[in-house]
Amino acid sequence: MTIDYDIKKIDKALSDFYNAIGIRIDLLKDDFSPITSNQHEICDYCLAIQSCSRGKSICIWSDTKLLEKCKATKKTQVHICHAGLVDIATPVLYDNTIIGYIIFGQIKTDTDFSVLKDYIKDLGLDTDKMEECYSNLLLFKPNKIESITNLASMLVKHILLEKMLKPALNDGFRVAIDFIDKNIERDLSIKEISASTNVSKSVLYKYFHEKFNCTVSEYIKRKRIEKSIKLIEKGGLSIEEISQSVGFSSASYFSKTFKAHMGNSPLQYKKLHHKGK
Repeated sequence: MTIDYDIKKIDKALSDFYNAIGIRIDLLKDDFSPITSNQHEICDYCLAIQSCSRGKSICIWSDTKLLEKCKATKKTQVHICHAGLVDIATPVLYDNTIIGYIIFGQIKTDTDFSVLKDYIKDLGLDTDKMEECYSNLLLFKPNKIESITNLASMLVKHILLEKMLKPALNDGFRVAIDFIDKNIERDLSIKEISASTNVSKSVLYKYFHEKFNCTVSEYIKRKRIEKSIKLIEKGGLSIEEISQSVGFSSASYFSKTFKAHMGNSPLQYKKLHHKGK
C-alpha cells in the first residue's frame, strides 16, 4: 500500500511528545524505515553503545525483533532491550492494516547497573563511564511507563485523525471517496456512487477491498460512525439529530451500529466524553 505523509505535521507531533515527555520517539514506515530524518535526541548511554559496530548492530537487531512482534500481533509491544532499557512499539492501523509504527523508549526502570557490567565489558566500553551515563538517565516507574504508553496511543489516533498518514489514492478512487464524504447523510448505494463518479461497480469493489479491506457499504458505515463521534464530542445535538445528520435510517439502528464499533452506546459515549466538563 502506498502511503502519503505530511512530514511537517508529523515532525511537529513527535517534537511535542518529546518536549513534553523527554523520551525519544520516532515514526516508522511499515517496512521499519524512518519516515522523517528528524531524529530526536539519543541518550548518552545509547550513543556510547552504538559507538562500536557490534553494539550498533545489536541495537538494530533488538528494535527489529520488537517491531516484528508488533507487526505479528497488531498490538503495542514492550520489551527490555539488550542494554537494559525499556523500548515500546505501537502499530499505526488504518482500517486494521498497519501503515506505520510509533517506537519510543530508552527508558530506565532499575537503578542497579551491576547486571549490565558484563555486557558493557564484552563491547569493550569503559565500565565506569557507562555506569555514569546510566546513572544520569531518568528513572521511570511502571505506572508512569503505562501512562506514557497510553499517551503514545492517543498520539497515534491524533496522527490518523489529522491524516498525517493516509493511503495514497488514484484519481478515480479519490473522486469516489470525496463523493461519499460529501453525501454521507444520504441513503447511498453502490449504484449511485458508480453513476455519479464514472467508476464501475467492479472497480469500486476492488478499490475498497485493496485499500481499506472492506466493502463499500462497510466503509460508509465507518465514516458515519467517525462523523457521529465528532458531533457527539462537539455537543449541542441530540442522539436522534446526530443519527439523521450522518445518514442512519433510525436512531435505534445508529445506536446498535455505534455500540458494535465503539463498545458503548452513543449516549454512554456522550456521558463519558462530557464527564467533568
